Amino acid sequence: MSQEPEGQPDIRVRRTRGHLRSALLGLAGEQGYQKVTVGDIADRAMINRATFYRYYEDKDDLAADILVHAARSTGDLSPITDGTLDMDARIASGALLFDHIAQHDRLYRPLLAYPRSRRFLIRARSLLGGLVQERIDAVPRPDGRRMPEEMVVTFAAELFLGMAAWWLENGTTHSSRQMSTWFTQFLFFGYFNALGIEDLLPRLPPRAEQ
Repeated sequence: MSQEPEGQPDIRVRRTRGHLRSALLGLAGEQGYQKVTVGDIADRAMINRATFYRYYEDKDDLAADILVHAARSTGDLSPITDGTLDMDARIASGALLFDHIAQHDRLYRPLLAYPRSRRFLIRARSLLGGLVQERIDAVPRPDGRRMPEEMVVTFAAELFLGMAAWWLENGTTHSSRQMSTWFTQFLFFGYFNALGIEDLLPRLPPRAEQ
């Protein structure tokens, strides 16, 4: 994502980014994401193209910011308090994020569903990973973690993007709350639990020094 313009008060930066997000959401809903140009977005937001490029590299960059802004806003409804997370609140806030994706289907389907947009996915994964890292940092952790932290962050971001893509490709037939429940179940309890075969879960070996 482009660097913040220098010398502007934060409120102006936030306002301009908000106008650009609203412009793309509106235009994508009206005519589909593929048909929207940077010029269209700039005109709707009442700025010039040069100003657009001071904030974003292209429309995929803006689209990734829209998704991550929604993820942060909904995630704030289930904060980690004293190192613990309310799972019911986590599922409820996740359902709101899936609601956002369904509401803006004409934006996200071309980006997430097959054949997908590689540029968007790379940016979205990086930005979502930052949100995951913030959550990890809010929880005290013992020494001797089994996996590199960067791998865990990447997996969590990819899991969400993959599930959202699958949901869109299959017509969003499952409810947003069901999708959030499945995502949370898989993320926190793993593959065997998601399949309902947790009784077959093998015992992990003792932690070994790497």
